[in-house]
Amino acid sequence: MFGPRSLERRLFGWLLALALVPGLLVLAAAVIVGGRTLSTLGTLGPWDEVATTGRAVFQAADSAPAVDPALAEALGRHREGLSASVVQASRWQYLAERLLELLPWIVAALALLLTLAALVLSRRLARQLARPIGELVTWADLMARDEPLPGPGRRERREVREVAALRGALRGAAQRIAEGRARALESERVRAWGEMARRLAHEMKNPLTPLRLAAHRVGRAAAEDPRLEEPATVIAEETARLQEMAAQFAALGRPPSEVRSEVDLGELARGLLASDVPPEVETELVAAPGTPRVAGDYEALMRAFRNLLRNAVQAVTEADRARPPRIRVRVEAAGADVIVALEDSGPGVPDTLAERIFEPDYTLRAEGTGLGLAVVRQVVAGHGGSVEAAASELGGAAFIVRLPVAPRPVPDPAHEETP
Repeated sequence: MFGPRSLERRLFGWLLALALVPGLLVLAAAVIVGGRTLSTLGTLGPWDEVATTGRAVFQAADSAPAVDPALAEALGRHREGLSASVVQASRWQYLAERLLELLPWIVAALALLLTLAALVLSRRLARQLARPIGELVTWADLMARDEPLPGPGRRERREVREVAALRGALRGAAQRIAEGRARALESERVRAWGEMARRLAHEMKNPLTPLRLAAHRVGRAAAEDPRLEEPATVIAEETARLQEMAAQFAALGRPPSEVRSEVDLGELARGLLASDVPPEVETELVAAPGTPRVAGDYEALMRAFRNLLRNAVQAVTEADRARPPRIRVRVEAAGADVIVALEDSGPGVPDTLAERIFEPDYTLRAEGTGLGLAVVRQVVAGHGGSVEAAASELGGAAFIVRLPVAPRPVPDPAHEETP
């Protein structure tokens, strides 16, 4: 029923004591006062004396030789009233004696009813007060095991405001803890991949230099011997692919610089659209006027947005021509962040892969390295932002980057001009 030192047991004991002790004290006082009152009201002592003196008066009046008729009439009325009063007092005495005999049983019944009512109410209140605390302890254990908390139930609607607020605070804390764990795991994964990528890039760069020289020599020999033309082309293409892969590994293994400057993302997007998009692709830049700048590593941010833009170009140029190739970039402020949404009219990204495409070594293209979007997420996360994939209004994919606004410098009062 109860644990040896459970909160419900202690609450039950205190509530039962608070309910029984005052009630039993009041009941005992009522018994004492009521018994004395009944004894006083029910006694015939005073009425016996009045009846004795009255009979003496009536006898003296009856034996008198001549009685005033008016006095005789008054004495008759007094005799009748006195007789009625004595009879009524006898009845009250009889009732008082019976009540005094039944009083212990009545008191016992009332005490039993009071005890039963106190037991039921104390148990109910103790359970209602202890149950939420026990459930919240279970919630804390679930949070420690990284398991989801139960959703709102019907019983929570009848709980007091403080318990409901505590439940809401725990649910919010559980969500923030889960998000923090996810960020920590993602940061650790990116750090591990970055370290491995840095080592791979270093190992790949050593043989790439003689490979490029060999590819150049084979290309020169192919100009004299047509039989070497195809092998020379294959060697050159694969060497370029290895070089691109080494560059991607190097970028993944190089975190953003701690030296930050204010970056205008609208101008950055305008420059990339002009330099990295072929003329046959229609482009559109929507930059809200007065969009604040962000604080970041310009080279790292340009590398991240260039990867996104190149992916969009490949998506719209390699897809079927059911839709015209279009790329649209929107830059706007949203509270304390700046949002950059890059949309295209390509085939899009399936919802089931919207999160996995940011993992290193995962790509939807046969010739892709699977590192471009991983570099994007690493750079954005290094700037305290986030990136996600969604469906675009143009029919393809939309990559939404959210970066915090650069903090405004606090003016130094010593350098302010005084009028």
